[in-house]
Formats: sequence, C-alpha cells, structure tokens
Amino acid sequence: MGEEPVTLQWVCHPVRERPVAGILVGCVVLAFSVGVHLSFGDPVLTGVAAVVLALSVAPFYLPTRYRIADDKVSIRSTFGRKEKSLKLYRRLVADRYGALLSPFDRPSRLDRFHGLNLRFDSADRDRVLEFLGRRLAENDGEV
Repeated sequence: MGEEPVTLQWVCHPVRERPVAGILVGCVVLAFSVGVHLSFGDPVLTGVAAVVLALSVAPFYLPTRYRIADDKVSIRSTFGRKEKSLKLYRRLVADRYGALLSPFDRPSRLDRFHGLNLRFDSADRDRVLEFLGRRLAENDGEV
C-alpha cells in the first residue's frame, strides 16, 4: 500500500499555462517578420527571419515530455531527445516554472551550463519536486 513509484512522467506545455504570453510572443514574431520585410523587401530574408524566430520560441508552444525511470532522466521534444543519468546530479533548485538539477553541491556559476533544466506545469510541480527530492537524497548515499 505504501509503495513509492519508481517512474515519474509528465508533459509540460508552457503556452497552455500562459496563453496571454503565447499571444504576445506570436505578435512579436509576426511584427519582427513584417519589419524585416518592410526594411529589406526581400521575401527570402523575411522567410528566414520568420523561421529562425519561430524555431527559437518553439519550445514554449510545443509540448515536452519528461520521464524519470531507472536512474535516468529523459527529455523528449519535437526537436530531439536527451537522456542523462540521475546520479550525475547533487542539488535541486526550483522556481515557478521548473527545476534545475545541478551536478554541484553548492551554487556555482556553471550550474546553467552543466545542469539540466526540467520544466513543469503548476499542476505537476509538487509531485515532481517531491519525487526528485527523494531520488537525489537516495543518490547522496551512493556517492
């Protein structure tokens, strides 16, 4: 009855939680593309600018799937898949929109470069943070 799950999965779709921001970002991409077209008048350059901007904001609009199982963290998005061992990480730093798994025991300037960002919707926040906290505590004994 008290069995703890050994696998946790969730999907993060940021635009669902922040639709107004989604509309504003879409308007900025459109306005910038129109500005490029008015400035240069070149449809190819306008298309390139629009595609580059759309790809840069795509993670906000498209869902990302996360899975933690067998001491591995898997992140699957439209543009690829990343898998890392959970044993690499020592510290968890959470904010409103996600958590950063850091390989360092103490805060470091290198956290953002060597760490792993996990985003979650507000409905999943407590569940994800509790699960990660337990798993990182288990890792402390194995190092």
